[in-house]
Amino acid sequence: MIPTEIIIHCSATRPEWLEGQPLSRAVKTIDSWHKAKGWKGIGYHYVVGRNGKVLPGRPESEQGAHVRGHNQNTLGICLLGGFGGSADDTFNDHFTKEQRLALEKLLVDIQTRHDITILSGHNIYANKGCPCFDVSKEFSLGKITVPQVPSLFDSIIAFISKLFSKV
Repeated sequence: MIPTEIIIHCSATRPEWLEGQPLSRAVKTIDSWHKAKGWKGIGYHYVVGRNGKVLPGRPESEQGAHVRGHNQNTLGICLLGGFGGSADDTFNDHFTKEQRLALEKLLVDIQTRHDITILSGHNIYANKGCPCFDVSKEFSLGKITVPQVPSLFDSIIAFISKLFSKV
């Protein structure tokens, strides 16, 4: 797999979820959630804990399972937290300073190793709040850009235009 995009997620868990436990426990728990869905295992490539610790999930060399229809050539990063959040929230509403610093460092590290040009949040591909902030407003590191995803309205117009062009 040659990654070209990083997609940010949240676990939609309360801030105190597994508080005091090692991050490896959260990774194992998320892995069990994803296996219960019939997946091969944890769908994210990295998990960022509330204290800023980062652990790997699925190996970068393997396709993730984190965004339906957008797993090919993408890396998924999951931030612990985000319970009850919406796409209009800010990073600071749900996540810690330590998570911000760890995420920024991780993004730079991944970008250094791969020619990644797109950074996005799960919420641009699905009608969800995840990761509970607007990635394009919060992060713009190096050569990373945010993709322009057509709106539902644009997609409907394109579909109708195609139909009538065949008549």
